[in-house]
Amino acid sequence: MILIFLSITYSADLIKFYPDEKRVVLMGNAEVVDRDLKVNAQLIEYLTEEKRMIAKGNPVLYSGEKTIYAERMEYNLDKKVGVIYNGKTKTEKGWFWGKKVYYTDDHSLYIIDGRFTTCDKDPPHYFFYSPRMRVEPDRDIVASNVFLLIMKIPVFYLPFWMSPSGKKRKSGFLAPSFGSQSYGGRYIKNIGWYQTLGEHSDITFWIDYYTSKGVMPHVEFRWLGMGKSSINLYGDYIRELSGRERWKINGDGSFLLPVGIKGRYRIDYASDRELYADYVPGEVTPIIQDAEAYAEFTKSVTNGNLDLLLRRKKNLSTGEESGVMPSFTYTFYNIRVGPISIGGKIPYQRNIDGECFLYPGVSFSMSNSLFPLNFSGSFHIDGYHASNTVDSLPYTGYHYSYSFSVNTRIYALSTFGLFMFKRFRFVYTPSIGYSFSPPGDSVELLPGTPFSIPGGSKGLNIGLGILWQAKVNSKRMDLVSISTGTSYDYENNQFRPITISASSNPTKDLNIGFSTTYNLYEKIFSSRNVNISCNGKFSLDEKKYKFSLRYSLTFDDSTFNQAADISADLPITKKWSGSISTHYDFRLREFQSTKISLERDLHCWKIALSYNKFGTSWDYGFTLSLKGIPEVKLEKNTLRFLFP
Repeated sequence: MILIFLSITYSADLIKFYPDEKRVVLMGNAEVVDRDLKVNAQLIEYLTEEKRMIAKGNPVLYSGEKTIYAERMEYNLDKKVGVIYNGKTKTEKGWFWGKKVYYTDDHSLYIIDGRFTTCDKDPPHYFFYSPRMRVEPDRDIVASNVFLLIMKIPVFYLPFWMSPSGKKRKSGFLAPSFGSQSYGGRYIKNIGWYQTLGEHSDITFWIDYYTSKGVMPHVEFRWLGMGKSSINLYGDYIRELSGRERWKINGDGSFLLPVGIKGRYRIDYASDRELYADYVPGEVTPIIQDAEAYAEFTKSVTNGNLDLLLRRKKNLSTGEESGVMPSFTYTFYNIRVGPISIGGKIPYQRNIDGECFLYPGVSFSMSNSLFPLNFSGSFHIDGYHASNTVDSLPYTGYHYSYSFSVNTRIYALSTFGLFMFKRFRFVYTPSIGYSFSPPGDSVELLPGTPFSIPGGSKGLNIGLGILWQAKVNSKRMDLVSISTGTSYDYENNQFRPITISASSNPTKDLNIGFSTTYNLYEKIFSSRNVNISCNGKFSLDEKKYKFSLRYSLTFDDSTFNQAADISADLPITKKWSGSISTHYDFRLREFQSTKISLERDLHCWKIALSYNKFGTSWDYGFTLSLKGIPEVKLEKNTLRFLFP
């Protein structure tokens, strides 16, 4: 039976009216619909004068995207508020239960004796309990006196908790973490606030408190604009209890300024070289050697490009500083005048100590073919000016060089095949060239000078390239590529050692390389280098494995170095997975660096174990975290007093 009263629709297997009592009773598959709200239950009693509804027998309330299950509920259709007993509902974050839940007209929930979990098991593996919770849709979840219970056993307590309730970025408190470390002692971290600044930016403020060092405030700003524009800035500061002041600031970004100027920057400055090692525990942290900051601006102009660079660098060990304030370069795009291509640039640099340098250059090049020969030639001239030299005198000069070469290509095709290869082809590329530059001026430049005066040289260059190819079905495969060459030293009247290199890529995942030099007069090979890299993946019992291997060998008559880098992703069981990466030195017969990670899926939880070793330093760690709420985690540093 269905009845419609104003905007309210009733339906049930049996409907009873009690006019004197001003109530309607719906029995069996009862349903009440009022605009965007719907209630289903086995029994619904509606008080017409109060516009109040009482639902019993597994009632379910539907309001917008929210669904609430209960044992019993009362709802005022006029005021859009209600009370739900032993209610349960699902949000974007997880499931909420409440012994008594107040539902308001803005769809907020006020929960008495509430529980929350992301676990979909019944009963759940864990839940958070709070005597009072507030859930505001698309805003915040706020709770007081929060207990974490695992298998109904309380393991953790927080006097207050606040977290965003939706997927969108929202302002709110950060989740604090507790623990201890060797340098700062016991600590409380992440006491702070996250603030959104519109759709494209946000800022975060927080402090860390260390019992043996003091309070360290932090601030982080992020902005993401159109295209690839972004700004990231982070800074922290601490005045330790001893009076020592320590800080760092870092960030990077890129942006587009008016009139088409592109900019990018990076900054990584710190008060001292041990800062990261002292305050970033849990990893084998390298000591900072240099602090650096730079900003670069680029503008395309007619027939060229303008670049402006500001850079400052400081050696944190010695305190020595260097940098340019500014460096300016105008680069000409190549233009063609008949068969000749002309290009050049005008760089200017001023160092932070006030020294100035100007070193423009221009080049002319051309190439042409006269079958079967290919000809090319170039001429380059540079000018130099330094405001100061070692002799405390300015320097102005110039230098030029020129070269030309000729090469051709010769093909050889086999008349037979072998196995899967139908035919073989060899491509030979011989070349010969001549280059000359006169001796440069004899001047001793200051350290940090951005150019050097070239010495004189004259050389005859000879080279040969060989490409061995094969035809497989209708495809061509490059089997081996070989390159060799030498040059004649006119000053010493002899040929320089011959350079030889070869590479092969039989598959896309396998790369083999070899290089060496050969002395024609001593008839010996000097340093030889072999490099092999291999990547692969395969499946076994529906488990996907990945691995990577890098092998390098360098040796000559006096040295022998051999090393391998191995990494692999290993799905050990259905629940366990792992990864390993290591560097092995064959000469020292030891693993110089190793990282091993293990991860166990615990349904709604995840446990991660790690071991790191670099040289004689090592560290290990573990993290037990909620998959649905990653910020809720237990780490080694949280219980450091239990572990070595």
